[in-house]
Amino acid sequence: MNTLTNKQRIGYGVGDIAICFYWSGVGLYLLYFYTDIVGISPYLAGWIYALGIAWDAVTDPFMGYLAERTSSKRGKYRPYIFFGTIPLALSFILLFWVPPFTGLSLFLCLLLINVFHRTCFTIVSVPYSSLTPRITSDSEERTKLTTARMIGASFGTLLMSSLGFPIINYFGQNDESLGIFYLSSFAAFFAVFILYITYASVEESSTEVVKEIYPSISKLILSILKNYPFWIVFSSILILGSTTIMFNKNLIYYIKYALDLHSYQGLVLGLSGLSSFASIPFWSYVSLKIGKRNTWQISMSLLLLAFALFYFYQINSLLELIIIVCLIGLASGAGGVLFWSMLPDTIEYGEWKSGIRSESSLYGFMTFAQKSSIAVAALILGVLLTLINFSPNEVQSPETLRGLKNIMSIIPASGIAISIFLMYFYPINSKYHKELLFNIEAKKNG
Repeated sequence: MNTLTNKQRIGYGVGDIAICFYWSGVGLYLLYFYTDIVGISPYLAGWIYALGIAWDAVTDPFMGYLAERTSSKRGKYRPYIFFGTIPLALSFILLFWVPPFTGLSLFLCLLLINVFHRTCFTIVSVPYSSLTPRITSDSEERTKLTTARMIGASFGTLLMSSLGFPIINYFGQNDESLGIFYLSSFAAFFAVFILYITYASVEESSTEVVKEIYPSISKLILSILKNYPFWIVFSSILILGSTTIMFNKNLIYYIKYALDLHSYQGLVLGLSGLSSFASIPFWSYVSLKIGKRNTWQISMSLLLLAFALFYFYQINSLLELIIIVCLIGLASGAGGVLFWSMLPDTIEYGEWKSGIRSESSLYGFMTFAQKSSIAVAALILGVLLTLINFSPNEVQSPETLRGLKNIMSIIPASGIAISIFLMYFYPINSKYHKELLFNIEAKKNG
């Protein structure tokens, strides 16, 4: 299947609304939940967050390997979405529950809940991501499909960011622990229905696969090692994600402590998500016109300038913060569209190069490395917050606030600059990808 209907694109795309309810819910609120609601130190919070993500990373390749070898009337990947959706929802609700424990018991309880949620997330998210190359083999159609997905992802993030604190404040009143429990419950409830819409809307290709789809581990590793376009995309997104996390995780703290705008957190986070969401169709259009690599170079250069502005400009008002945050959101909107449309293209390069096609294993390996880097970054963040003497629910010193701004700007800017350099060497464009597909088909037909 090459040409998709709008129903298929939308059906697949809305699935990432649910996925990003979970992903952005954890990314935006979990550290804050641990430090400012549960009341543990940034250091311990960083360890819990990091170990949960690390476990997620370890299970991703296994999930990819398992899904790839699944055979059922529902397909390879759709069964995991069907059966994993409800356990995932329940685990997310539990994630934002304050256990009635203290000390080591509290730490272990929070860690076990985190690990349980990350396991459930892996069961659903890896098969969902692996669907893309099974739905269509056309590179431009993948860009459109990925655009629909990224619109869904950005919309999910937008809803979680803009409605998060309003829901927390309204339902919790003066009890943030109750409010955030309501937030997780609402998000999980709607995510269940959304993922079942995706399940019912998409079909996996019925094309017969060659025997090499089940390669040995050694052959699989060798095929990945030979796939240099994958390594370019891999390195770029890995470095970008593990450094920009320093801005994303700390924005709530910066709003609350540096500018004393706690009541406007929902507004700032919402406008950040809205700007990223609004930019996706534009970056998709640009990508189709000038190619994925060129679009990456332009968008990341703009993102670098936005972080430079955040670093050098003395922000004193809500409006100034909103302008800079929206600039960052507008530039960052390209990242998801490009990454998730480039990665499937590298799968065909690997198949042409080695004769092995194993997209789920490749997705699993990619997410393993990506989440491992995030885990390390989260642990480092906990250490850095401790080093700058950050103390939850206390007035922060000027030195602490300056350190917070440095963490949020210098580290992300460095990662962005490296990704721009690496992506310069990415070789696959639309014409080259069509040649790859032609050569792959020619090999199959002798």
